[in-house]
Amino acid sequence: MKFLQLIFSCLLVFCFWGTSPARAAQPGATGTQKTIDFDFDWRFHLGDVSAAKEKAFDDRQWRKVDVPHDFSIEQDFDLNHPSGWSGAYLPGGIGWYRKTFDWKPAKDQKVFVQFDGVYMNSDVWVNGHHLGKRPYGYISFQYDLSPYLVNGQNVIAVRADNSKLPSSRWYTGSGIYRHVRLAVTQNVFIPTWGTFISTPQVTKDQALVQLQIDLENASGQPTKLTLLTDILEPGGKKVTQVSQQLTLNPGQRTVTQKATISKPKFWSPEKPQRYQAVHRLQNGKQTLQEYTTYFGVRTVEVNAKDGFVLNGQKMKLNGVCNHHDGGPVGSAVPEDVLYRRLKLLKEMGCNAIRTSHNPAAPEFYTMADTMGFLVLDEAFDGWDKPKAKFDYGLYFKDWWQKDLADFIKRDRNHPSVVMWSIGNEVPEFEPERQRELVEALKKLDTTRPVTQARGSSSPYIDIPGFNGEGEMPETLEKFHQKHPDKPLLGTEITHSLQTRGVYASKTSYRTRDFPAPWEDGVKWENFKSKVFMIPDLTQEEVFKNNSKFYQSSYDNAIVRIGVRDQHKRTESLDYLIGTFRWTGFDYLGEATIQPARTANFGILDLAGFPKDHYYLYQSLWSKKPMVHLLPHWTHPGKEGVAIPVVAYTNAETVELFLNGKSLGEQKMPEDLQIVWQVPYQAGTLKAIARQGGKVVAETSVSTAGAASNIRVTPDKKQARANKRDVIHMEVDITDTQGNLAPEADNLVKFTLTGPGKIIGVENGDIIDFASMKIPQRKAFKGKCLVMVQTTDKPGEIVLKANADGLKSGEVKVQVK
Repeated sequence: MKFLQLIFSCLLVFCFWGTSPARAAQPGATGTQKTIDFDFDWRFHLGDVSAAKEKAFDDRQWRKVDVPHDFSIEQDFDLNHPSGWSGAYLPGGIGWYRKTFDWKPAKDQKVFVQFDGVYMNSDVWVNGHHLGKRPYGYISFQYDLSPYLVNGQNVIAVRADNSKLPSSRWYTGSGIYRHVRLAVTQNVFIPTWGTFISTPQVTKDQALVQLQIDLENASGQPTKLTLLTDILEPGGKKVTQVSQQLTLNPGQRTVTQKATISKPKFWSPEKPQRYQAVHRLQNGKQTLQEYTTYFGVRTVEVNAKDGFVLNGQKMKLNGVCNHHDGGPVGSAVPEDVLYRRLKLLKEMGCNAIRTSHNPAAPEFYTMADTMGFLVLDEAFDGWDKPKAKFDYGLYFKDWWQKDLADFIKRDRNHPSVVMWSIGNEVPEFEPERQRELVEALKKLDTTRPVTQARGSSSPYIDIPGFNGEGEMPETLEKFHQKHPDKPLLGTEITHSLQTRGVYASKTSYRTRDFPAPWEDGVKWENFKSKVFMIPDLTQEEVFKNNSKFYQSSYDNAIVRIGVRDQHKRTESLDYLIGTFRWTGFDYLGEATIQPARTANFGILDLAGFPKDHYYLYQSLWSKKPMVHLLPHWTHPGKEGVAIPVVAYTNAETVELFLNGKSLGEQKMPEDLQIVWQVPYQAGTLKAIARQGGKVVAETSVSTAGAASNIRVTPDKKQARANKRDVIHMEVDITDTQGNLAPEADNLVKFTLTGPGKIIGVENGDIIDFASMKIPQRKAFKGKCLVMVQTTDKPGEIVLKANADGLKSGEVKVQVK
């Protein structure tokens, strides 16, 4: 297959981190485009009120909320709810939002309201004028308010209709669950998503930058303009400027500029360096607009011989699939919550993320750009035929072209985005439809290849994507024999399941031992030839009486192939450019064993606590020396019973000690895990990892005594009074020596004082249906989490954690 040369950049994303209400009150100087934070002080009502679209409607009795806001996650779980197991048994409904704001319209001014996402079937009005409808709940969109604004008080009303369920796979959330802002410009301007920057020629000495800039003239008369573009290097120093004189007639026009960067600084996951293109529209001495586009310089080549080549270096995509929800906060995910999740993945060694199965929030791509992730950006879960009864498939025929275009324009300049996906497991799709989507996409961006998860039956995608079918023996190999010039991608590989703190020494297979609903009736004898079998760790099960809802945290609870077998397979197949594990985090919905809130596919649980697989992946993907032991070492009643002790490491050898006595040093085998059979006795297990005979990492686990104390650990000691910052309070049940009590399940109650509010509580237990919004939570396997968000007042947040029979815990965080 011919090399696919992909060198590209990233688009300005309007996200306002730490913006206070005071800063968001009014635009500044006339002329330059301003953005106004529009997240705060909305009024909300759950239920349909048709008169709420009118400006004069009295909403004073409605609840005050800030957006992002998810009204589904605020409600109780209901096992009889139509969202069912696929939607985590959480309700939807119709929600109305209204925001009143003062405005003084100015001559030649344009004002747009921008929504990063409203789920779903949104209608928007301003002062009673209907602005439009968008069925797709995952798309960003905007409306022009200018013709309808009046001097003084104005009202925006939004209706979100997620009343017919299930409306997607999996948990969706409901309402204005992403950011909102106003964008203010003159009536001659660069529109939102109006730039596209590419670098069609790149060497280590020089990069040619091509800038495609959309201009719009709504003044009604020709306007003479100067378009100035400054290119700033990652440190902020200007490296070149391009100037262009033009006359812009009424309507829209696209202009092209070219610039050259000497000795370009390349973007990569290791060094995510970004340039800026600062565009200025000038009419004489008047600056009409300033518009900044961040972009990156890098080269990508994809082919069946070398796989994925970034900046001339071969690499594998070591990726995960992530849904958009954030556990206890639902789909309204604050930036701090998203950042914590991405930081954990980065520290694990993950270098790629698939936005399964829909566009993510704009701030996700900015974080991916600056943290160094490669993104497979996915537009749709399905197409014309609904996969859930009331999903976007009902609207696809009429809306896909508009939604796909907005999606591509929004994201096409991000250096993190390396591929587009047009769909996921689309049922019985027509090849002609695949061709239409690919052609429509490539009219907007030819710098990236296109894939489709489980879409290889039709020829129009550049890189065939494989999901579960690609985990079966010889599937990828046989496809490669037929299509030797095609690079292949594991868009959803591999699937395995683990529950934090749960262990089983005998291997389990989903189809045989805990079948998903769609596997009912599948005979194991007919299916097992499609599975990479994993040897049992013991002849008899050591850990008995585990719940059917929980799976083992050894690498031995799988669907078709385990983590270690898939890693060896990925490394051995040059034409397989990488894989995206299902999933990075547990997500709400798809509870394959009912009733539960989810299935345990994640490497991290709903609270964001790592499972043992986190360290397995770290040993395979990370270069920083590490060693990890499992299981925990608190097993009363098993004295003398041989327990499989496993070490994960990226070092050459590990020596294991029990209570100071060496149990032997072992080299890392081809099996990618080191195993000792250790007769249980209370005490301390210690592992020492060596590379070339030198100690590079060590860890230990100790037997816990009776649960005695509560330890609360925040992820920050200082936060900002901006109504956005989130402190993650990790709550551990410990013995008197500080050892985690791994089976503790105490009910912990929380008391919060100071300028903060609890926005979520979680423990990672998939069958705990308690509300995630009340100030208490049972510990699961010794742990739970409290998320606290600041208000707009400074002071000291104090969180106290209490449980019957335990010494309470307390933590303080300063808010400035």
